[in-house]
Amino acid sequence: MAKTEHDEHIFVNNFIIDMGGEQKHIRKVSPITMRIPKIETTTGNDKWKSWRPGRPKFGNITFEGSELKTDNNVEKWVEEAYKGNEARKDITIKVRNQKGEDVRIFNLFSCLPVAYSKIDLGSQGGAQTMHWVLELNVQRIEMA
Repeated sequence: MAKTEHDEHIFVNNFIIDMGGEQKHIRKVSPITMRIPKIETTTGNDKWKSWRPGRPKFGNITFEGSELKTDNNVEKWVEEAYKGNEARKDITIKVRNQKGEDVRIFNLFSCLPVAYSKIDLGSQGGAQTMHWVLELNVQRIEMA
């Protein structure tokens, strides 16, 4: 059966991830969660209490991807963070429609790895492929 134009869009990830200047082959991104705590304020009168929004707190974001074992920049980034070095990166997520046009852009600022796991998968021809899961703590998010 011949491929149609619609078949090409079924299995294509409609997002591009830019991790500090390099694009990664990421196949899954967890939802972006945000919580705004409420802070109690008073007007000076004990009878009346009011609330104001606090500083937004973002949940951790998980990326799942794969790459060749020889090109393992994610693992190097995690090692730098675990050594205590300044390893924060800014990450851009571009969500695209089926035509390839940018629909929404998420800018994640000061991302720091908090968890990392990997599985080495042998593939044909002797090349090693690595599947990894990376969990990041995000300081601030802007949407464009």
